[in-house]
Amino acid sequence: MPMQPNLFDDPPKPQKTVTSEQTIEFIPLQKDIPGLTLSGLLPANARLELTRHYEIHSIHLSRILHQLSDLKASKLTIEQIAQLLSIPSARTEATLSFGRKIYLINSENNLTPFGKLVLAESPYLDNKGLLWLFHYMLASNASLVIWSIAFNELPVRKAEVDLGEITQVLSSASDKWSELTLKKKAPAELRGAIRCYTDEIFSPLDLITHVGGTKYEFNSNTAIIPPLVWLSSLLVYRDQYYPGAPSLEIPLIVDGNFSPGRIFRQNQASVRKALDELHNAGLLSVEVRSGLDQVRFKRDTTWLSAATHYLKGESR
Repeated sequence: MPMQPNLFDDPPKPQKTVTSEQTIEFIPLQKDIPGLTLSGLLPANARLELTRHYEIHSIHLSRILHQLSDLKASKLTIEQIAQLLSIPSARTEATLSFGRKIYLINSENNLTPFGKLVLAESPYLDNKGLLWLFHYMLASNASLVIWSIAFNELPVRKAEVDLGEITQVLSSASDKWSELTLKKKAPAELRGAIRCYTDEIFSPLDLITHVGGTKYEFNSNTAIIPPLVWLSSLLVYRDQYYPGAPSLEIPLIVDGNFSPGRIFRQNQASVRKALDELHNAGLLSVEVRSGLDQVRFKRDTTWLSAATHYLKGESR
């Protein structure tokens, strides 16, 4: 006869979510040297264009994720994907490039573990915390010059920015690109990136407001970012610039080049409050004694595991 369960047995414990690993691209860059100019913040693989002046629509990216999932046995070309979605090939290619840099899609146009997670938990890309993480992945990537300069350079020093000022800053990188290339490609790419924040995928974040003409307001402390999104972003930052580091100094997190504090446009008080919340939840350790001012990461926590717990509504 089958054994009856003992009435006094402990109830089964809920299964913890198991996440796959997914590597963040390391960017070799000596970004913490005082007084660096833009040219010193450009990695060898820096690129001017990501979306080739197209703004990115959530609906297009969502439909691409669905198509790649439905046809995962087939390797689709850009033209085939464009035909399935009834949008131009150039816009499809721009959206795929965007999806690759936020780690949803790999170079072979297949969904990554993160892409599968996002499709399962936020298929319409309407989760605000997820958008903060996407924003950080793009704007913290020094290789994506237009995106990173828009949040790591001028807006740090002033709130209202004229797009012409950003293209002027880019001219200091003319040893990497010709003046003609900068004049032709940079303004169009910048306008496309800005429209992502004013009109399209990132507009819910309220990070950029169009003042008029070519002037834009870069807003600060516009939202309380979920703690697990902070944690995932911190680990993306660590993996991009300090791979394998068990700890990071808090001043770097607050205002270092490409840091979460700077890219999220959060002040020191907001950053330290977020770190304290993560410490109190046991998700990392804040160490501010004996001359230390740093956070120490848990060995088994990755950016993807933090994102997974966030999207699945788990506290840990």
